[in-house]
Amino acid sequence: MRGGTLSEKPAETEENMFHIGMTQWIVGDEPLAVSCERLKRCGYNGIEFAAEPYRMDAGECRSLLEKYGLDCRSLCGIFDESRDLTADGEAGERAVQYIRDSVDFAAGVGAKIMIVVPSPVGRCVKPEGLSMERLTENAVGNVRKAADYALEKGVTLAVEAINRYETYFVNTIAKGLDFVKRVNHPAVGMMADLFHMNIEEAGLVDSLYRMRDELVHVHIADNTREAAGMGHIDFKEVLRALQRIGYEGSLTMEFMYRLSDPYSAAGISTQTGRMDRYAKQAIDYIRMTEESIQNFESEEEVR
Repeated sequence: MRGGTLSEKPAETEENMFHIGMTQWIVGDEPLAVSCERLKRCGYNGIEFAAEPYRMDAGECRSLLEKYGLDCRSLCGIFDESRDLTADGEAGERAVQYIRDSVDFAAGVGAKIMIVVPSPVGRCVKPEGLSMERLTENAVGNVRKAADYALEKGVTLAVEAINRYETYFVNTIAKGLDFVKRVNHPAVGMMADLFHMNIEEAGLVDSLYRMRDELVHVHIADNTREAAGMGHIDFKEVLRALQRIGYEGSLTMEFMYRLSDPYSAAGISTQTGRMDRYAKQAIDYIRMTEESIQNFESEEEVR
């Protein structure tokens, strides 16, 4: 288990099982102050900024974190067609440089993790004329180069497996683990995204145990991609599994509207009641689930 070595366990979570954050890119184009105020009001511990080093200012972000009593433990990498790690030459180097620049941004806001998707999100068919082995070699080499820089800055790259409807490449935990093994770098681990895993994996709990040695980060959404508790995922079993494997990283909410293209959320203005309701629903449901587990454990101790 690698999650516990990445950041200090916050004092505010002493009575809770996990640090809870929410990713920022899902709220579209709303001002950061609005997002931070929402998280403070709902009782979150932190925020996961989008890895957008060319349009976000680290100093402004730090000021907002301090103002609202939040932290930033991770950045969510945004990998569209312009940031293709499976490419070679100039296109591949552009993707590597994006990660390097994002790592600098991460260091500026105190984040120790950056999420990396090894192929463009939304590309669901392999490019013609290139073998999977060649694409994999390109991605492995590019991630390894980026990881060399991340290691210098104390940042870990968390490879994310996303479902088959959003990528043709790394879309299962098994493929993700194989990719991380091939990169073979101390600054590269893997993350678990429950929404994607619910589509691709036979069992969430078994998959969490399988990836326990590489697990550095977790994204939370229900099977509908809405807030926890709005679908059928058994979060009690998920949290118990994370507890048993010794995961000490953050649980980061990544819910959204039911969109066919997740990146289209970037253009949505979310200063409405729905995002407020989702944010409150998600943390309340996870905290309630934590309490249920802790109460059960206390009763077992009495017995």
